[in-house]
Amino acid sequence: MNLVRFFLRFLLNDTKLRYYSKFLEEPLQKMTSGNVVRVAVIQMNYSPVSGIGNFVELINQYLEKMRNFSPQIIVFPNLLDTIIFGTFPAFFYLKGRRTVKLIKSCSSITSYACEKIMAELSNKWQCTVVFGTTVGQFVYHCGVKQKNVFSTSNYKIAVLPKRDIVNSEKLERYIKDGVRIIATTGCGVVDFNEWDDRFSMWVHSQMVGFYGLWSLMSGIVFGKEIKGRACVTAPVPITRSQDGYIVKSDTLQGDVVLLAELDMQKIDFFLLSRAVSIY
Repeated sequence: MNLVRFFLRFLLNDTKLRYYSKFLEEPLQKMTSGNVVRVAVIQMNYSPVSGIGNFVELINQYLEKMRNFSPQIIVFPNLLDTIIFGTFPAFFYLKGRRTVKLIKSCSSITSYACEKIMAELSNKWQCTVVFGTTVGQFVYHCGVKQKNVFSTSNYKIAVLPKRDIVNSEKLERYIKDGVRIIATTGCGVVDFNEWDDRFSMWVHSQMVGFYGLWSLMSGIVFGKEIKGRACVTAPVPITRSQDGYIVKSDTLQGDVVLLAELDMQKIDFFLLSRAVSIY
């Protein structure tokens, strides 16, 4: 274990992180948005790479698909740092408890490397970047690390784990406190079911009233095939298709970049109208 950690620290050192972060895709000219918040939500097909240079190249493939859109919020999926595990193939040859032990032993190194690249991306694009690693969920805004709930001049966002987005009482407290966007870094499941999938972000977006950003890691991860759909949810009355989705992935696996515009006036009017008694 110590040998693996030594090589990872060497291959993912700060000098390499600073050097390769310079090659992150540059954004196009920033667009003004008014009451609209532009978001990009990513569904990523798991594809481990070797070295931080290849990791940046992989991230650039997604950034290229959103450069013209100029998003203010980008949401990457959970377990993002495990993509760097391709740097040391031992992760994929070990099985069972030995794999878990190795991941726990090295997670601080891979998560740190991932965090540095995402922080630089947030700074370059002058936007909010949300992502998850083996250590937890992180959010950066304009290069600065934020708490899980924070405000900008355009929006107030809460970045929550999946267990919290099924708790209506907790979500209602966030909404009463001014949160209008809730983001979660997701991961697919082995036994995916369309109806079960709705009982998390989608159904609570209807019950409580918020814009939901659900990113997703899919594909074959450590020998298990996981599936799911990334999506952007909203209350049914303010979605164009009247189905509670602003946009959602049309595939259970594969690389998808979902782009959406969130009208903050619409969600405020919806919450206000629901709070007004008809009697």
